[in-house]
Amino acid sequence: MAVDPEEGLVTDLMLGVMIAFGADAIILVGAGLAVGFFSTTVFAAVTTLVVAVFALWIGWRWRAIKKVESAERDALEELKHRYARGELSDEEFERKLDALVDAQDSDEIELRGVERPTEKSK
Repeated sequence: MAVDPEEGLVTDLMLGVMIAFGADAIILVGAGLAVGFFSTTVFAAVTTLVVAVFALWIGWRWRAIKKVESAERDALEELKHRYARGELSDEEFERKLDALVDAQDSDEIELRGVERPTEKSK
């Protein structure tokens, strides 16, 4: 599953699943506890399980977002270091920087479901 950092850490899907399944499970077991069908231990276990699943999901998403952001930042940082070491001229640096920015822009366009512009349409 691709991760789009623009969506934020907690997405609408996550909230919907939490409400539809997590909260419902907790409420049903809580109602069962109130009528004596479930023990307090079962209620605590279900609640802990639901919270743990969603905490792990949020943790996975946070890590995936950091990985995407790090990859974008690493390319720019490497370009800056090569320029600072004198491996690139001013013109080369500007050209590569423009190409990097264009690549990031086109990646953002693809994430939003828009096709990349072709050379003819530019």
